[in-house]
Amino acid sequence: MRPQIVRIPTIRRLGLACRICATDSVLNSLIDLETVVDLMVEEESKVFEKESLHHRAERHAMYVIIDAVFGLSLGLGAFSLTELPITAAQDLLMAVGFFGFSYFIIFMSWMGIRAYFEDYIVYGGVNMILFFTGFFIAILPIPIRIILMQSIEPTSPDILEAAWKLYPICLSAITITMGLFSFTFSKQSWKTAPWKDFVHLLTEGVMFFVMGLVFLFSAFMPYEHSIKDVLDPSIIQILPPPVASLPFKVGFWFLGGIVVAVPAYILTKIVLWRKKAKMQIG
Repeated sequence: MRPQIVRIPTIRRLGLACRICATDSVLNSLIDLETVVDLMVEEESKVFEKESLHHRAERHAMYVIIDAVFGLSLGLGAFSLTELPITAAQDLLMAVGFFGFSYFIIFMSWMGIRAYFEDYIVYGGVNMILFFTGFFIAILPIPIRIILMQSIEPTSPDILEAAWKLYPICLSAITITMGLFSFTFSKQSWKTAPWKDFVHLLTEGVMFFVMGLVFLFSAFMPYEHSIKDVLDPSIIQILPPPVASLPFKVGFWFLGGIVVAVPAYILTKIVLWRKKAKMQIG
């Protein structure tokens, strides 16, 4: 069998075909790149329509400040634990437990609000709420320190009562802000945001907003009533002594979370699930 000889013109035609294919591939890549650039320019133009460069610069500056205030609040709150005159194990557990609760609320709120700084942008005047929210975040270590100091070495009932009123007001400002950002984002971007992200942000925002109302309502509850004055004595025996002596408003926070905030979260999820089902049918 004679070996097949490939002539030079055939080789040239193959090379030309390869170059044509390569050229088509490059052209297709350029077309795809042009499409991506067009989409990016279109998205950027939409952003400019929603806010001016001046407002965008103000928004970014406010985000940087809020980040710093959140971190500083956590740091000062933890630092206040080092100044406590702790002489018993009960005092240590109470101090760590109370700060742990504060840390949880601040950290979760920080994570919740932080999502609207980069990934889920909120436009408009709602960002100015952060100016007032930052104030309450910044002063939060003050009632934390007073409550801890006065609980271990009581010197002034009036100062302690004022601190127990200021503390839930600060928590209310933080959590309500989280809810307002969620509602604003849902209104502005419900058509463009991924459905799973939309559901997560809105349900979480509803829960935070309801908890903010619970905190705000508890700020005006009488300070004199403690947990042991309300609960059954059989339940009081189970609780540690520092917990039983806390104001009833602390128990009201947990009760409000279970009875109001969690059902609001579940109800919002059900409503959104039904809405998605109607959208799919339609």
